[in-house]
Amino acid sequence: MVEILKVEGLCKTYQLEEIGKEVVALDDVSFKLDKGEVLGIIGKSGAGKTTLLRMLRGYERFDAGRIELDGVSVEHDSPYSEFKKLQKKTAFHLQRSFALWNQSVVNNIILKLRAAQTGLEELPQYEDEYEELKEQALEILDLVGLREKYKYFYPILSGGEKQKVLLARQLAKSPSLLLLDEPSTMSDPIAREELLESVKRVNEKTGISILLVSHMPEVHRALSDRLIWIEKGRIVDEGDVEAIIGKFMSQLEPMEPLQPVKDPRDTMIELNGVWKKYVLYTSNTLIKTIEMPGLNLKIPRGEILGIIGPSAMGKTVLIRMLAGIEQPDKGQVLYRIGTVDFANIAALGSKRAMEARTKLGILHQEFTLPPYQLVQDAFAQKLGIKKLEMVRQAMKRAEEQGISNVTFDALLRIADMPELEAKQKLEDLGLSMEVFESLFPKFPPAETFEAAKPYLKALNLPEEIFERHNAEASAGERVRLAIAILMSAQPEVLLLDEPFGDLDPISMRKIANSIKKLNYEFNTTILVVSHQLEVIRELTHEAIMIDEGEIVMRGDPDEVCDAFIAMGKPEE
Repeated sequence: MVEILKVEGLCKTYQLEEIGKEVVALDDVSFKLDKGEVLGIIGKSGAGKTTLLRMLRGYERFDAGRIELDGVSVEHDSPYSEFKKLQKKTAFHLQRSFALWNQSVVNNIILKLRAAQTGLEELPQYEDEYEELKEQALEILDLVGLREKYKYFYPILSGGEKQKVLLARQLAKSPSLLLLDEPSTMSDPIAREELLESVKRVNEKTGISILLVSHMPEVHRALSDRLIWIEKGRIVDEGDVEAIIGKFMSQLEPMEPLQPVKDPRDTMIELNGVWKKYVLYTSNTLIKTIEMPGLNLKIPRGEILGIIGPSAMGKTVLIRMLAGIEQPDKGQVLYRIGTVDFANIAALGSKRAMEARTKLGILHQEFTLPPYQLVQDAFAQKLGIKKLEMVRQAMKRAEEQGISNVTFDALLRIADMPELEAKQKLEDLGLSMEVFESLFPKFPPAETFEAAKPYLKALNLPEEIFERHNAEASAGERVRLAIAILMSAQPEVLLLDEPFGDLDPISMRKIANSIKKLNYEFNTTILVVSHQLEVIRELTHEAIMIDEGEIVMRGDPDEVCDAFIAMGKPEE
């Protein structure tokens, strides 16, 4: 075989100057890749896989070692011009990137082909030049299985179809090496399978060399010819795909049992005739209108409910309505208050709704923990906003400052939003983040640790993590830490909107076991949105499937997951 890539002794250390520590990302990494081969890299989240890809892409310098790719040789002290050559030889497919031109599918490919000619992504002015590039673009779309939608406006595509467009654009560069970073991790199972088939077809028909990073064994089983296992920046093993997967998965801890719901008749949450019509926009262009027609749903106290379905079909909107961030057009979102009463969390300015809000914690897909923030400060900050006694004190301060109940309620809702959305909402209200500091001071330091302690234990986190910075936690620890921070305010409901989609199965099992323990010890009602069906099967008491804004199925998690998979299979 012809060798196309050679990596020798690659090393990289990051200096975390803000906290006086360093992190070794890569430690003497060496391997080879043959032309036409698909080489897989597996490892836990944070093992150094993405760092390696960024260096092969020419985006990031390393401390020592050498990269040789198809006639280009780069060392740690090579001039920037040599790293630019790496960029021309490689293409990088990122799972989370969807920011492309608001044009047709074929024009998105033509723009990339044109950039290879002129350095600028622009459509040709002359028709004959356009038609020539169009033919090339259609050939590439054939490869990825998207030719029939070449006229479609890019933003209206499904998540899986957008991934195919991204892949097609990378192929338009005619790279020597295609770098795939966690392809399909955040896609639903149907879109994931379609994308993997596209990658396989591209490799078989073009013979392009591929370096594939994924923590998902099924992705490597589908695509990889050979597998490298990386842990803590070092290659610990390499060889046959099944053999390496077996060794990697041997780290999986046993699955803890799921305790039954104590009383299925004890309703904690009720959706009563909830209607919601919403539209998806991109740059003021209407993509799709989805209507949730009269949702009725009762969720027992202490149940773990899984929520699955195709991308962009209503799962996150449902979670946001349950969190009171989105309001239904009609109907009520009711939370149990006390032993018999309910409060409609959708009612703006209602004191009962504000009390209901203290009973929930929400973790978004794009959640962040500021890396250089002390863990204890993260707890103190959340307790200051979410603990009922602190909210009541803040309400008195708001009255003294002439802030209405409606505005105060809006601030409580903003506190539950993702960071960027929260900042935008504050700007819309003409307020700044300082308003939270004046109304919601941090929880007293002496009491913060006592509030955090039982949840650190339940989530299998060491007490000493309380004294560290967020940046010192692993990817899996950060998810558990974020949940512990929410739980410290003693909510009765926990809403998890795909916060662990990028985690490896080893870390995910630890989190699933921890959530089960949390559910059992505190009888917390938990709703989990996830594209990873194995998580839903393992973690939940029952599941619902949402499609086009409707709950189309509810029942046993295995049965609901099997029905979802069957949706994507062609009829016999």
